[in-house]
Amino acid sequence: MLSLFSTSSDTAGFRLQYMEVFNWGTFDQNVFRINPQGHNSLLTGANASGKSTYIDALLTLMVPAKRTRFYNQSSGVEKKGDRTEETYVLGHYGNIQEEGKSTTSTQKLRETNTYSVILAHFQNTEEKNITLFQVRWFSNNEMKRQFGIAHIPLEIEKDFSQFDSKGNWKKHLDKTYNENITKRKIEFLNGPTDYGERMYHLFGMRSIKALSLFNQVVGVKVLEDLDEFIRTNMLEEQDAETEFIQLKESFLTLMDAKTNIEKAKEQIAQLTPINDIANNLNEIQKKLQQLEDSKETAVFWFAKKGVELGEKELESCKDKLEQLNNELTELRSQEESLKADERKISISIEKDEVGSKIKDLEKEIKQITKSRDLRSGKLDDYNKIAQNISLTKNPNTEYFTTNREKAKKLKIETQGKIEDESENFRLLKNKADDFEKSTDDLVNTIKTLQENKNNIPVNDARIREELIEHIGATKEEIPFIGELIQVKQEEMAWEASIEKVLHNFALRLIVPPKYYSEVNKYVNGNNLRGRIRYDKYEEEDYLKNFQNKKTNYKSLVNKINIKTKTPYYEWIENYLEAQFDFVCVDNLSEFERYSKMAITQNGLVKFRKGKHEKDDRKHISRRENFVLGWDNTEKVSVLRKELKKQQGLQIENKTAISDKKTEIKNLGTYRDECHNLFSKFDKYDDINWETYANQIQEKTEQKEDLEKTNDSVKKLQEQLQKVQDDLKQLSEVKIENKVIEKGKKQTEIDSVINTVNNNKAIFEHLGEIVVSELEINNPDLEDIDYANFEITRNNFQNKNSKETSELNKQKQGKEREVVIKINAFKHPTETITNKFKDWRSDVNSLPDSTNLEFIGEYQKFLEKLENDNLPKFEKKFNDYLQETITNKVGDFRMFFENWSDSIKENIENLNESLKEIDFKNKPKTYIQLVAPNKINDEVKEFRKLLNDAIPNIREVDSSIDGRKHHFYNHIEPLISKLDKEDWRKKVSNVRSWFNYKAEEFYKENDQKFKTYENMGQLSGGEKAQLTYTILGSAIAYQFGLTKEGLQSDSFRFIAIDEAFKAQDEDKARYLVTLCKQLHLQLLVVTPSDNIHIVENDISFVHFVERKEERHSWLYDMPIEQFKKEKENYLDNQ
Repeated sequence: MLSLFSTSSDTAGFRLQYMEVFNWGTFDQNVFRINPQGHNSLLTGANASGKSTYIDALLTLMVPAKRTRFYNQSSGVEKKGDRTEETYVLGHYGNIQEEGKSTTSTQKLRETNTYSVILAHFQNTEEKNITLFQVRWFSNNEMKRQFGIAHIPLEIEKDFSQFDSKGNWKKHLDKTYNENITKRKIEFLNGPTDYGERMYHLFGMRSIKALSLFNQVVGVKVLEDLDEFIRTNMLEEQDAETEFIQLKESFLTLMDAKTNIEKAKEQIAQLTPINDIANNLNEIQKKLQQLEDSKETAVFWFAKKGVELGEKELESCKDKLEQLNNELTELRSQEESLKADERKISISIEKDEVGSKIKDLEKEIKQITKSRDLRSGKLDDYNKIAQNISLTKNPNTEYFTTNREKAKKLKIETQGKIEDESENFRLLKNKADDFEKSTDDLVNTIKTLQENKNNIPVNDARIREELIEHIGATKEEIPFIGELIQVKQEEMAWEASIEKVLHNFALRLIVPPKYYSEVNKYVNGNNLRGRIRYDKYEEEDYLKNFQNKKTNYKSLVNKINIKTKTPYYEWIENYLEAQFDFVCVDNLSEFERYSKMAITQNGLVKFRKGKHEKDDRKHISRRENFVLGWDNTEKVSVLRKELKKQQGLQIENKTAISDKKTEIKNLGTYRDECHNLFSKFDKYDDINWETYANQIQEKTEQKEDLEKTNDSVKKLQEQLQKVQDDLKQLSEVKIENKVIEKGKKQTEIDSVINTVNNNKAIFEHLGEIVVSELEINNPDLEDIDYANFEITRNNFQNKNSKETSELNKQKQGKEREVVIKINAFKHPTETITNKFKDWRSDVNSLPDSTNLEFIGEYQKFLEKLENDNLPKFEKKFNDYLQETITNKVGDFRMFFENWSDSIKENIENLNESLKEIDFKNKPKTYIQLVAPNKINDEVKEFRKLLNDAIPNIREVDSSIDGRKHHFYNHIEPLISKLDKEDWRKKVSNVRSWFNYKAEEFYKENDQKFKTYENMGQLSGGEKAQLTYTILGSAIAYQFGLTKEGLQSDSFRFIAIDEAFKAQDEDKARYLVTLCKQLHLQLLVVTPSDNIHIVENDISFVHFVERKEERHSWLYDMPIEQFKKEKENYLDNQ
C-alpha cells in the first residue's frame, strides 16, 4: 500500500486556489477574494471584523446539509437562528432600538431583490480543476438556491454578472462552457444532497461523512467521548437495515407461501360444503325441469282430451235441452187454464159492496207494499255500499247524516291516493321502457360479439366497422388493442384488476402508416356518434428497448398474452413494458414497499408521482364489461345470463304494473262507492221502510175485520186463494224451475262449447307433442271422462305444483344454507382476514350470494385450488425454503462478518497513519487505536442466533421435514427477534460491537506507554493534543489520504477557526506540525495577536477589517507584504 507520507510534495491532492464571495453577510456589493494558491494561509483581523462570516461562506460551500453545518463556531455557543443563509444573503449586521419604542429592529445591507454568489476553486497536481459555486436569490420572499460544480476555474465577476431571477444566467453559462462538447464542464445539481454526493466523489473522499468532519475541524473543540468519536467519524456505517429487509423479504416470501398453503386448505374446507350444496341444487334443478316438462306436456294432453270428451258431452246436452223445451210447453198450457179460473172468481167478488171495500184495501196494501219493498231494496243497496267502505249499516237519522259526511271525506282522501299510485304506475312504466332498452342493448351486444368474436363494446365496434368500410381496410389491419391481448389462464385471479388498468388502452385502435391520413380525414370529417382513440403504428427497433428493460417477475406484463400472429406484437409488448409495468403485489406491506407502479388483486393502483386510485364503480367491475381477449365465449355466456336476469326483472316489472293497475282500479271503485253513498241517498226517507210496514199492518187489520162480516165473499176468496196458490205454485215453482233447468242446461252447453274451443286453441297452438311418456308415467289418466275431466286436470296440476313447491322449498332451504356459507366465504371473519390479508382479493371476482346462478364459479375455484393452487403453493414453499436456508441466511451472516472484518482492517489502516505522527517528542511516542470486543449480552444473543440459523446440511437433509424444522426452530426465532426495531438497531450496528481506545507507544521500542479511554483523566493540553492526533487520523481516513491510487485525487484542505484560542503555543504549533505531516493545506483563522505562532508556516495573509460598523473589507497579500505593512504600521506608532 502507498504510504501516506511517501509523497515529498506539499502540493499533493486538491488544494484551495482561491475563494470569492459576493453579497455575503457584511461583504457587500463587491467581489471579495482570497487567493492562497494551494498554500497555507491566514485569515485574520479584529474581533467582529467578518472573519467568521467569510469562513461560514466556506462552510456553506463545503457542507451543504444544514443539519450537519454550524455557523459562527468560534463563538463557542450557537445562538439558534442568529446566523442563517437568509441573514447572510440579506446582510444583517446588527439591531437598533427604534425611537420611542421598547423593541428593536434588525439592520440589513440588502433587500430581497438582491442575489448572492459564493465559490471556491480547487486544483490538484494533475491540473484537475473543481470549482464549487452556489447562487442564492429571493422569489416571492422565499429564498431560492442553485448548487453547481464546474470542472474549470470560474470567477464571479466574469461568469455571474449576468444573473437574473428567470434563470437565463444558467443558459448563458451552459452556452459558454457546455455547448458542442461531450462531457459537461459545468454541472447544475438539483439540491444539497446531489451536490454533496457529487462533491465527495470528485474529491476522492471515503463517504459523505467527510463533509461533516470538515465542519467539525473548522470549529475544533476538545473531544469528550473518544469511543463515540471513533465509532461515528472514523468507521463507515453500513446499511444493515437493507440487509435485514432483504432477508425479511425472503422470509416474508416464504411465510407468504406458507400462508398461501394454509389459506388454500382453509378455502378448500369452506368450499367443500358449498360444492356439495351446489351439486344438490343441480339435482333439484333437474327434477324441477322434469316437472316443468311434464307440466307443459300435460297442458297439450289435457287440451286434446278435453276437446274429445267435450264433443261427446255436447251431443248429450243438446238431447236433454230438447226434452226440457217440450216439458216447459206443457206447463205453460196449465198456467193459462188457471189464470182463466182466477179471473172468473175475482169478478164474482167485485160485485159484492163489502167485497168492493176489501178490494180497495187490497189495492192500497199492494201500493204501500211496493213503497216498503222499494225502500227495503234501497236499504240493502245502502248497506252494501256502507259495508264496502266500512261505515255503519242500518243507520238511524243521526248516523245517516254522519255517514254522508264521512263518505265525502273518504272520497277526497281516496282521490289523493289514486293520484299518488298513478305516479308510481308511471314510474313503473318508465322502468318498463328502461328494461326494454337494456334487454335490446344486451341482445344487440351479444349479436355483435358473436359476429366479431372479441370483447369490444358495441358502439366502439360500430365506429370501427364504419371506419374500415369507408377506407377499405380490414379488422386485422386496424385492430383494437384489446383484441390482441388477454390475461393468461393461470393468472385469472388478477383479471379484474388488470382489466381496470388496461381498459382504456384496450379500446384504442392501431392504425398503420398506409391508412393514417385516410383515418384522420374520416374521423375529422364525420360525426362518429361516440368516442374513438387510436395510435399511429411506427416500426422501430423494439428489441434494443427490450434488452435494456428488466421486468419484475411479478409485473403485470408477465401476466398478459399477446396474440402471436399479429404484426403489432413488438409494438404492444414495448408499450406495455413502458407504460404498464405495474408490479402485482400480494399484500399491502409489499404494496407500500414499491415507490411507484404497483397494483393489488383488489384493484388498488399506485401510479408514478405518488398517485393512487381504486375504482369500484359497479359497471367497471362487472365481467360483461371486460374488454381484453380474442375469445369472447365467456363474455357472451355472462351476457346471456345477464339477459336472462334482465328478462326476469322485466317480467317482475310487468307483474308490478298489472298489480298497480288493479290497485288503482280498486281505489277508483272505493272512491265511487263513497260518492254513491252521499249522491244516491240524499234523505233518510229513501231507506226508511219501517214506516210503510206499519201502514201495511194497519190496512191488513182493516181488511180482515171486513172479511169476517161476509161469508159468501169469504168462500169465493177461499176459492180464489186456492186458484192463486195453484197458479203461483205452477208459475213460480214448476215453470220457473223448468226455465232454470233449461237455462242451466243451455249454460252447460255453452260451457262445454267454451271448454272445447279453449282446449282447441291450446293444443292447436302448441303443435303435435309426444305424450307417450306422460301416459306411461300416469296410468290413472285412462279412467278420465268429461265429468271428472276438470277435477283430474286440477289434481294433476296440483300434484305437479305440490311437488314443484316441495322441491322449491328444498331449493330455497339449500340456497339459504349456501348463501350463508358463500357470505362467510366472501366476507370472512376478522380472524380469517387478519391471518390471510389477501383473502378478499382472492374471492373478489367471485359472484355475490345474490347471483346463485353463477355458483359454478365456486366449484371451478375449488377445483383450481385442489388441482393447481395447493400443489403449486406447496412446491413454492419448498423451493423458497431451500433458497432461504441455503443462501439468504448465509448472506445475512456474511454481511456482519465482512463488516466486522472491515472495521478491524480500517483500524489497522488508521494505525499505520498514526504510527507516522509524533505524538510526543521527548521521548518520541505515537498513538494506536485498539478495538476489543464489547461485553454486551444482546449482541452475544444476536450472534448466537445468527450462527444457529446456519444449517448443518447433513442434519437438515436427514429427514423429510428437516428443513422445515430448522426454519421453525432457528430462522423464525431470529427474524422474530430482529422484528423488534429497538433491539435490531442495537445489535445490527457492528461498530457498537467494539470498545474503542487509544494507546500510546514509544517509537524507539514499540512498548506501550499509556492507554486513553476516558478524556476526563487528561489535562487540557493533553486533551487538545490527543484531539488533534485523532482528528488527523480521521481526516486521513475520510479524505482518502490512505486510499491506494487516490493520492492525487485526495482532498488536502482544512480550515480552523480560532485555532489557538485558549491554547498554549506548544499545542498550537503541534497542530501546525500535524498538518505538515499530513501534507494538508491549512487556512488558519485567528485574531492578529496570535499571528506569530504560524507566520513562519504560511504563505498568504487575508486581512479583514470593519468599515463604518457596517461593511467588511478584505485585503489579500503574501506574508512578506503583510510583514512589511506591519513593520511600517509599528514604525509609525
